[in-house]
Amino acid sequence: MFYRADYSHPGFKSVSDLFYREFVSRNPVTASWMGDHQFDGHLPEIGAGAIEHNISFLREMRHNFSSLPENELSIDERIDREAILQFIDQQLFWDEDLCRWKLGRDLAMHIGDSIFLLFARDYAPLTDRVQSIISRLRAVPAFLMEGRTLFQQVPALWGEIFLDSARNLPNFIDTVEDSIGRQVPAALHNDYKNAASEAKRALAEFSNWLKHAIMPKAGHEWSLGPNGFQALLAGKKLGLNQNEILDLGKKVLQTAGERLENLSCLILGVATGSATGARAEVQKKIRNHAPKSFELSLESFRDALNRSRAFVETSGFATVPEREELEVIETPDFMSHLIPFSAYIGPEKTAETQKGTYLLTRSPSADSSRYNYADIINCAIHEGYPGHHLQLAAQNFHPGRMRAFCESMELIEGWASYCQNQVRELGFETSPESLFAHATEEVFDAARLITDINLQTRTWNFNEAVNFLMEQTKIDKNSAMAEVKRQAQYPGSQISGLAGEYLLRQVKQELQHQFKGDFTDRAFHDLVLYQGSLPFVTIRSYYPELMKATIKEQHRG
Repeated sequence: MFYRADYSHPGFKSVSDLFYREFVSRNPVTASWMGDHQFDGHLPEIGAGAIEHNISFLREMRHNFSSLPENELSIDERIDREAILQFIDQQLFWDEDLCRWKLGRDLAMHIGDSIFLLFARDYAPLTDRVQSIISRLRAVPAFLMEGRTLFQQVPALWGEIFLDSARNLPNFIDTVEDSIGRQVPAALHNDYKNAASEAKRALAEFSNWLKHAIMPKAGHEWSLGPNGFQALLAGKKLGLNQNEILDLGKKVLQTAGERLENLSCLILGVATGSATGARAEVQKKIRNHAPKSFELSLESFRDALNRSRAFVETSGFATVPEREELEVIETPDFMSHLIPFSAYIGPEKTAETQKGTYLLTRSPSADSSRYNYADIINCAIHEGYPGHHLQLAAQNFHPGRMRAFCESMELIEGWASYCQNQVRELGFETSPESLFAHATEEVFDAARLITDINLQTRTWNFNEAVNFLMEQTKIDKNSAMAEVKRQAQYPGSQISGLAGEYLLRQVKQELQHQFKGDFTDRAFHDLVLYQGSLPFVTIRSYYPELMKATIKEQHRG
């Protein structure tokens, strides 16, 4: 039995309604993601002027939320207010304090995301979705022209990424055109062709401008630096400093590495693994233990998700929503060049049935070892149950509209990391091969955490980070370079999983100590799932009160 949320304060409703209306109108792609389709044909306002307008709006909303009388608000309204205030502060940190917008934006990637979202989700008839895509394509020339004012202090590395995106987007636009050719009326298809032609022309002009007007003088710094990174952590309010997070990454890297060596010996039946290259041999053995065809890979993923979902229910790990499902399908041809392996598309908040989609891409070379059994079950736990899909579906049942804006990556990634370890502590999927695959994943997460901090604090340069990733994770140079490029654009993103799991376990221990016999793992897990992706400072403040209300409701039941 769940605690029932209360939203009754008229002042809170007025402020939150204003925030929602204004935010989704300014961010139509976010609105589409959430399931609000009234802005599907729009691209966001862009450019330096739009940034200034948005800063003013956020300041105003910060004042409005802060002015609400706390003693008159319900616990749910207080949670939402605190979480939204941190969300606003984070936005202002990037755009007002650091002025990161002056480094440029990946405009082509944003356009591609806006189209992909409308095409990939089957929320309306294809003809309606294509109409919205056409409208967004028609907005591309103005969007790219207005966006030029953002490129004031472009780092060379970012400029290269922006150019790659602009070069790749026309191919995606063409593949969508080919895909809809036989599925929509000829007149609509022709409208798409015309809009696509103008969008591609604008992209070519933008690429030329970026290459010749911006890149020759691109050389600004993209990393935050020591002070900037400290400010980022302060804004996250995790209660952990840089050294503590770095030590956590090093500890996980060491312990996971030791587990890999021990598991290698166990799997191969040898006395020592490090000196004989056992880890590489086991990795090869695990890769070869795979479905013999792509069709069997699809079935294996579905079976793994069914097993992990059944474990969540039968073990009492957490409450699975009634109106929820996760479909596994082959990545459509037109998307395959964008999704080399797999991708999860989460459900819309407004959907009656919380349906997620997991896309699996066929190997161009018909490589049957692309998806092995050990990685498949780890993926089912992390991406499906009780990981990302279960959490995203469950949180969408919360009636608070502001919860949709709570996207604490430390909670989201920390939950998935916590689940990987917790289900194994309960005896699910504990074969040596499965544990080996999980330890390999932990090594990768720890190595990314360490490179993230050292890159952003300027302790390491780009090449040092690439070499570290290659050495620790055994990935190839191109993959390591792609990973470091991604980290360069999203400071602090790679600390989320391990730091989030650590903090989640801390909170769990505190609640166990406080509620003793009334505490259950299931109640804690449901709290995490159904209260949304709240920041940890809010979790620490309100989980005890929410747990108390839940226990009271259960006793009343």
